[in-house]
Amino acid sequence: MILHKILKYLVILLSVIAAAFFVYTIASGDDAIEIDENGIQGSTVVPLMYLSYIMLAVIVAAVVLFLFVNLASNPKALKKSLLSVGIFLVVVGISYIVFADGSDAANNAIELDNGEYLSESGSKWIDVSIYTFYILAILAVGSIIWSGATKLVKK
Repeated sequence: MILHKILKYLVILLSVIAAAFFVYTIASGDDAIEIDENGIQGSTVVPLMYLSYIMLAVIVAAVVLFLFVNLASNPKALKKSLLSVGIFLVVVGISYIVFADGSDAANNAIELDNGEYLSESGSKWIDVSIYTFYILAILAVGSIIWSGATKLVKK
């Protein structure tokens, strides 16, 4: 309960800071920011970006903390989570072993934005991610169809 209060006050503090920067940005006007006269962009936009990074870090830390606390207190949820992660890793493994070959980079020189060329292993991991998405999408659509069909049969 104490952690909840601390996080609540931290969110309120960060919200007040963000509101102050927002009011300052509105008061300086769009033209001053676009022209960047007297370095005003650095004094208005950059602090808001850092504040956003801090808020994101706090939110991610809170989510991860509460996730592990909840999983530690509920063994059934932990078992289901580990089963889901295991199934996901099996799907990634199937995509890596069976489908992905990385032949795009081996046969064609694929130039990246920074001037380097895509390696064969990089191409293979891109293939793995695409095939993993396809398999998971097919499983999701299949489970929706299966669920609907079983509901129709039961009626």
